[in-house]
Amino acid sequence: MRSRRLVSNAAFIGGILLLIILSGSCRNRNHNRAEIQPEDSVEVDELEPLQVDRALNDMAMLFAGLPLGEDSPEYGWMEDPVWTAHKAKMDEMWAKCVKTLDMVADIRDADLQDIVDGARNVLYPFSGPDLPFMVDFFPSSETYYMMGLERTGTVITPEKAGQKTFQKLEQALHYLLAKSYFVTSYMASDLHNQEVDGTIPILMVLLSRMGYGIESVAYQTLTETGEWQDSEEHAPFVRIRFFKEGDRQLKTLYYLSTNLQDDKFDPSVQAMLEKLDPRSTATLVKSCSYLLHYGSFSTIREDILDHSFALIQDDTGVRYNVLLSENWKVDLYGGYVEPLHWFPRSVYQTDLAKVYQSSDSIKPLGFRFGYNDPGSSLIVARKSFE
Repeated sequence: MRSRRLVSNAAFIGGILLLIILSGSCRNRNHNRAEIQPEDSVEVDELEPLQVDRALNDMAMLFAGLPLGEDSPEYGWMEDPVWTAHKAKMDEMWAKCVKTLDMVADIRDADLQDIVDGARNVLYPFSGPDLPFMVDFFPSSETYYMMGLERTGTVITPEKAGQKTFQKLEQALHYLLAKSYFVTSYMASDLHNQEVDGTIPILMVLLSRMGYGIESVAYQTLTETGEWQDSEEHAPFVRIRFFKEGDRQLKTLYYLSTNLQDDKFDPSVQAMLEKLDPRSTATLVKSCSYLLHYGSFSTIREDILDHSFALIQDDTGVRYNVLLSENWKVDLYGGYVEPLHWFPRSVYQTDLAKVYQSSDSIKPLGFRFGYNDPGSSLIVARKSFE
């Protein structure tokens, strides 16, 4: 069940207006999930419309190449040839991404509705700022947790608007929108410069392009026991709240700039993950350099297996034989080929290859998911709680 809503009704009795508050009610969304209120869920009064932060939203739209209203302080950019060239480039790149996302939605709606309905929380380790795939696979979720080495950075201000910043954004988004993944080595420079200094600008641009309004952006810290706290200073974690116009669900995105290797794993992050309900948390993994194959990333691998009821991944995620040994039900899509030449041969999964070669139940994929094209693998695993 999605986040609870407080509903109030007024009734006239004998000419006297009495306000009757109906507490504890919640909207039925036909979701078969435990009625557990997540600690960071956002209750929204049905009578109070959701509001975007105008300054944040205008910045997101400006740098996303989307038109602003005439009453915006930045409306003058709409007729500037530098911005119109940026808009044209962003439109072109986004159109390619939308074709992929439409095919993601086809598989999601046909085969993954139980996962979509059950996933109140989504965990996306090794994500970088790859927002489109996460939100498109899980459009109904309340809370998203993205994790990567890339720093949070800052919101781009109007003073940074200009050709150089526009080009830096186009460069940073090119691989994701064209090839479905970020290149880690490129992000080291693409998200670490004077124009684009982290993931926040990218996430805001992508949210805007996906049709979401931004309600707030706030730096966050975690206590030793995994509780979220606001930070008045720049911090390695950020919370972005967003929604779609006309929708009553205020979504929450946490991006955590953190190292998930065992000997560098932040105890406060582990404490936060321990709080996730395994019956309402799904995990997405793709293009993660096969890190989950290695013993040095055993902690996050166990977190995924222990705190998820479903896992959507490519072949870089949890190894196929591990999923089978843990009694997960696995469905396969697409194909399976040898890893790209810059990865070690040891990450090749012979048992997975045999299934792809011999099974007649594997469904076509139709889009690039991860590193290989052709030969992308989509692996959908569901946990058995029996």
